[in-house]
Amino acid sequence: MAETSYIQKILRNPAFGLMSLFVFSLLVLWIDTRLAASIGLVLAIVGNAAVKRYSRLIYDISIVTFAIAVVLSFTLFPSLPVLNRFVIVEIIFVLSLILMRLSRGKIVSRVVRRRDTMLKNYLKESFRVAFQAQYGLSIHLLLVLAFFLFNADQSRFINTAFMVVVCQIILLAIMAFETARLHILDKKLYQEEWLPVVTEKGNVTGRVAKSITKGLKNRFMHPVVRVALLHDGRIYLKERNRSRLLNPGKLDYPFEKYMQYNHAIDEAVRNSLGMECGNKALPLRFLLKYSFENEITKRLIFLYVSNIEHEETFNCLNLEGGKLWTIGQIEDNMGTELFSECFELEFEYLKNTVLLAHQFRKDSK
Repeated sequence: MAETSYIQKILRNPAFGLMSLFVFSLLVLWIDTRLAASIGLVLAIVGNAAVKRYSRLIYDISIVTFAIAVVLSFTLFPSLPVLNRFVIVEIIFVLSLILMRLSRGKIVSRVVRRRDTMLKNYLKESFRVAFQAQYGLSIHLLLVLAFFLFNADQSRFINTAFMVVVCQIILLAIMAFETARLHILDKKLYQEEWLPVVTEKGNVTGRVAKSITKGLKNRFMHPVVRVALLHDGRIYLKERNRSRLLNPGKLDYPFEKYMQYNHAIDEAVRNSLGMECGNKALPLRFLLKYSFENEITKRLIFLYVSNIEHEETFNCLNLEGGKLWTIGQIEDNMGTELFSECFELEFEYLKNTVLLAHQFRKDSK
C-alpha cells in the first residue's frame, strides 16, 4: 500500500514530465542520437498514459519534442556536433512550452466549464512547472549562446559535456523543488481539518478546509455539535475562547465542535466533551437541530444535552473557568450581549423542555 501511494505521488508531480529530456541529455553524449531520441519519446508516451489528464501537459510537450527529434535524427543531426543536436532538441522543447503557455486561456476555460476543482489543481501545477522549465531552460540557452560566441573550440567533448550537465542540473533542480513543495503541501493538508459542506437538511455536498472556509465567512454551511451541560436545574456556562470565529468572549456552553468530514456525529459530540472535561462517557440526549446564519458564519447546529444528576459525578469533571447558572440569573441577563447568539436562541427551548421536566420531578418529590 505504501509503495502504491509513493507511485501515485510521483505520477501526480507534473515536473517528472521533464524526465524524458533529462534522460535524453544523459544518453546523447554516449549513444546514437536516434536511439537516445527514441528512448525519450517512449518515456514521454508511457508517462502520458500513466498520469491524470491535466497533469499531462509537460508529457505532451515531451512527446511533440521527441517526435520531431526522432525525425531530425535521421535527417539533420548526423551532420551536426553533439552539442548542436542537444541544443536543437532543447529549443524545440522551450518553444513548445511557450506555445502551451500562450494557449493557457483556452485550456483553463475548458476546465472551468467542467467545474472540477481537482482538475483545476492539476492544471495549475502543470503550468507552474511549465513556467519554471521555460525560464530555466531559456537561461541555459543564453549560456550556450555565450559558449558558441566566445569559445572557438566547440567540438571538445569536455566543453559539450559541461553545457549538457548545466541543463541537467536545471532540470533536476526543478524536479527536486516541485517534489519538495508537493511534499510540504501534502504534509500541511494531512494536518488540515476538513469540514463537510451540508444543506439545511443535513445532506453532505462536499468538503472544504477549515482554514479556507474561515476566510469565506458564510459561503458554506457546516455542521456543528453543541452540548448543554446541566446539573440540578442549572446550566454550566463559560466564556468562549477568544480565538472562536463566532461571539468570542461571550458566555456559552464550552462544548462545541465542528463535525469533521466523514466522522460520525456521535464521535464529534464525545470529542467535544472529552476535550473540555476529560469524560466522554457522560449521558447524552439529542435535543434539537436548526440552521444558524449571520454575516460571518453559517451552521447547521445539532444541540445535545447532558444532564448530570449526581453531584459527585459533576464534581469529578475537569471543568475550569465556568460556573452553573440558574434560570433566573440567565433571564436577568438576556439581551445584554453577555451570552452568545446561539445560546440565547436555544435557552427558551431548554427552559421549556429539559429544565421544566427537572422542575416537575423536583416538585413531585
